[in-house]
Amino acid sequence: MIALSLVLTGCTAGTAGMGSGTNDPAGTSGSAGGSAPYLAYSPCCSWGTTWSNNPYNVNGLSNILNNFVLMPLAIPKYPSLTEYVPQLAESWQARNGSITLKIRQAAKWEDGTPVTSKDVYDTAILDATRGDAFWNDITKIDTPDQHTVVFTLKKGQPVALAQSDLFGMITYPSSVYGKFVTDQLESDVVSYWTAYQKDPDKASKMPEFKRMGKTFKKVASYEVDKVIGNGPFKLKNITTKEAKMPKSATFWAADKIKIGGLDYTNGDTTVIYPQMFSGQTDMSNVYMPPPILKRWKNTENAQLALPLAFGFAMGFNNHKYPLNIKEVRQALAYVIPREQISNAAYGTEAGAGGTWKEVNTGISPSLEKLYLPQDKINKLNKYPVDPAKATQLLKSKGFTKKGDTWITPKGKPFKLTFLVNSATSDIVTSFNSAAKALTAFGIKADVNATSGAQQDADQHKGDFDIGMYFVGGNNPLGMYAAMLGPGNNFSSAGNYADTRGLGFGPTMNVPGLGEVDVPKTIDKQTRSVAPGPEMNKQVWNWAQLVNDEVPYIWYSTKVYQFPYSTKNFTNWPPVDKNNTSPLWDIIGANLSGGLSLALQQGYITPKAK
Repeated sequence: MIALSLVLTGCTAGTAGMGSGTNDPAGTSGSAGGSAPYLAYSPCCSWGTTWSNNPYNVNGLSNILNNFVLMPLAIPKYPSLTEYVPQLAESWQARNGSITLKIRQAAKWEDGTPVTSKDVYDTAILDATRGDAFWNDITKIDTPDQHTVVFTLKKGQPVALAQSDLFGMITYPSSVYGKFVTDQLESDVVSYWTAYQKDPDKASKMPEFKRMGKTFKKVASYEVDKVIGNGPFKLKNITTKEAKMPKSATFWAADKIKIGGLDYTNGDTTVIYPQMFSGQTDMSNVYMPPPILKRWKNTENAQLALPLAFGFAMGFNNHKYPLNIKEVRQALAYVIPREQISNAAYGTEAGAGGTWKEVNTGISPSLEKLYLPQDKINKLNKYPVDPAKATQLLKSKGFTKKGDTWITPKGKPFKLTFLVNSATSDIVTSFNSAAKALTAFGIKADVNATSGAQQDADQHKGDFDIGMYFVGGNNPLGMYAAMLGPGNNFSSAGNYADTRGLGFGPTMNVPGLGEVDVPKTIDKQTRSVAPGPEMNKQVWNWAQLVNDEVPYIWYSTKVYQFPYSTKNFTNWPPVDKNNTSPLWDIIGANLSGGLSLALQQGYITPKAK
């Protein structure tokens, strides 16, 4: 349910390739593309040196295919949890404990055959073998006719949450994958998930689960020669540097799309920056540090959209002494200068990439406006930089200061290490600034910048002091679950099952809830509490907990930079005084989905020569 975008400043973002305005000399545009120019599109971190045309394979090309070649049922209107833009599903109706979808009758696969309810059904059955979340919302699927799919919800499942899980499902062609959907698999899926909804641990021991696992391995290893899509573009060819994606003539809104296709490039920032400045790249999401941003603003035809995207949080190892003491975490909140460390990474110029967060509510500013009235936010502690308050808190727990160094009650110097992915240069900069502030206060702090894999493993295992986290999505309870739920806190499944992670709790006294198991409770609420008064109530409960206990500090909110150029294309989605708009907000939350919507709505047209 939680859609999370990661912007790693050192990751791949684009490379030299065919510039904007190419008329596809390889002859890949086809009749739909004609002579219309391709949009040179260079998003970050798209694919590696090996890939598979099979979306169930670990090397599947989901970043490239989803929303461009293969369509979801609908796209959420971020940050709403209840409003969607129809895509493959033309309409839907929820009643009597079910959701009935009408598949768009004009939807076709690129080979000209219609997209049918069987395609959706077979995809859903196969998705069940890899554990897709929507199977925890439903009990069965029916296809009464060629264009109708009925999902029966489990008893008591809120419609809004089921839609959130279901509508993002990407549909694959039964002509390719339907061979794996046997009567046995259909029976196993329903039996397993019915049991899972009652007792996940017991369900994992069922023979149905084992047979599903064997099927998934077969599906994931299946070699697919060609991607057959149902979206606005086709995947014609791909190399390590670029994917050529001509416009598809069979797409239901092909007449609205004015570009000939996408020249989807892949590489690193050292190449994409020169491409941007020379006009070879028409659009990217690459992070621009202050010097690059300044140069971009002085580049001819340069434009910039700035929707808020996701949060940067520093999480404390709540199980490790002395970070297991609430007053110590509060003291750190009074010492770490959130505005200063955010400015250190992003500068102070408008659109610099990040904006500091004044109140640690645990959720984004965008969602605060929807779920937390200002009068309630005003009741929370802002933790302004206040060394005297931090000193008072530490002394109240037996800490003493010897010269310039704080000494713990155990007689040891108070030392801390920030753990960070070395590829995220902006977070490294922020953490270095925070470490400097703590050291100046008397808590010697340093930064361990290591590989992303090592950083992730250490944080999940609880081998850290202060770690880095990304928090995103459009469900406020999901944001709390991202930090306090079993994904990062007392994991119960997956690669890090039975690891401590953040180590907060697990049992805590939560305002309004009493003594509860934190990871299990917030995980359950994310899957069961629908938008409305009850969600508002629970958001306030968790906001109070995070603000008082300080298990983590949301120190900065990513301002998602979308540089684009009007050199070759005009009629880009308009922006408001904050350099964003509802459509750009969708792009910020779902890059490929939002861009696909913009093109479907007739935006981004070739500039007259």
